[in-house]
Amino acid sequence: MEFKGKTALVTGSGIRLGRAISLALAAKGCNLAIHYNSSEKEALEVRSQAQSMGVKADVFQFDLSNYESVWQLFDEINQKMGSVNVLINNAGNYKRGNGLDTTVENLQASFNLNLFAPWWLIRSFVDQLPENGTGKIVNVCDAGIYRTANDHFAYRLSKKALCELTRMFALELAPRITVNAVAPGIMLPLAGFEHIDMNKVAERRIPLEKIGSPEIIAENVLHILRQDFMTGSIIKIDGGENIV
Repeated sequence: MEFKGKTALVTGSGIRLGRAISLALAAKGCNLAIHYNSSEKEALEVRSQAQSMGVKADVFQFDLSNYESVWQLFDEINQKMGSVNVLINNAGNYKRGNGLDTTVENLQASFNLNLFAPWWLIRSFVDQLPENGTGKIVNVCDAGIYRTANDHFAYRLSKKALCELTRMFALELAPRITVNAVAPGIMLPLAGFEHIDMNKVAERRIPLEKIGSPEIIAENVLHILRQDFMTGSIIKIDGGENIV
């Protein structure tokens, strides 16, 4: 794939992994539709950095939990920037609690953002492509779901479903559109747990004894987007944590 002149929508562009992915795309000449929900300041910073790289970039606020009207987001992007060639489903939430603690509301909130929103985004992405146009989709899953655990019950279920959605859409949308995913391991401290020494966590849990970074995920997203003979794949990027 030639990045220059293409337009990418990255959900949750302002912070963490979404920010790194967005800036990596801009550095390759890709125009950016920068989505955010509440991180306006950070999204505007990404826009400024992307524009300084010489690409077109604009910000779009939308609450993806209102997934059934997500087509409105694409309408706004199409009017301002034309059709979207690349969709990165990065936005998500991380609800805590085991199975007995999880409420119906938490379960619904996790599935709304982590599964239903990507489902509707993909459908809207396909609808707005020009006739016979091609496209690329990358979903952000989680390497942690490959190990059975009872924590973050709603989150784990929704991300497991997102992995299966990736494979099913890869089959349905071939050959015009490729659908793949990255499954990050430990990259950053969770919000509210910045005090935890992540290096000590890595020594206990990760064979490579180090944590990753948003930039590593961004590099792997670019790698996937360059591939023309790859669809339905989920790349685990976790330092080997899933094998222990």
